[in-house]
Amino acid sequence: MSRGSTWTNKDGLVVGFGTHSEDNDVMAVRGGTEKTVEVEIDLTALSDAFAATNVKPQDPRIPRGSIIKSAYIQTLVAAVSGGGGTLDIGTWGVGLTTEVVDDANGLVDAVTVAEMTSIGEVHVCDGALISSSGQTAVGATSLSDVVIAPSYDTAVFTAGKIRLTVEYIVPAGSTGGTVAAV
Repeated sequence: MSRGSTWTNKDGLVVGFGTHSEDNDVMAVRGGTEKTVEVEIDLTALSDAFAATNVKPQDPRIPRGSIIKSAYIQTLVAAVSGGGGTLDIGTWGVGLTTEVVDDANGLVDAVTVAEMTSIGEVHVCDGALISSSGQTAVGATSLSDVVIAPSYDTAVFTAGKIRLTVEYIVPAGSTGGTVAAV
């Protein structure tokens, strides 16, 4: 964990404090108009349905209208689930008065435990938000910027860690930082 605890000051700034052990659980973005976001996800910490309370202040926002070129997960610690849990990864709209799901499984739907048991194993994501799968730009449903939203389906994971890598292109040029109509 990057920080043991956080505190929010009166201006809304979130300040981390406590033991600093690693930064792998904090998403990072790199690139120009083509960007890559990477994060290590502890499968045991996932909720059944992503919600506004799951959004961390440091989660990078992917601008509305961005096109996801590709995404993949790599197994770091073998997944275990007693009840046949599966993994969904989608997007969640942010910056709205009432935040809503954008696409709950837009990156990948129902990755099984069997697909995440070999260390180093790579699973290529094929959800509706991936450009080769039909090309729906992010934010089309929520009408907002989004964050990545992982969740479990069916049963909770009792072990497992993956690395998620998402490559996307942000709107640029005459559209500015976001596309009004997607």
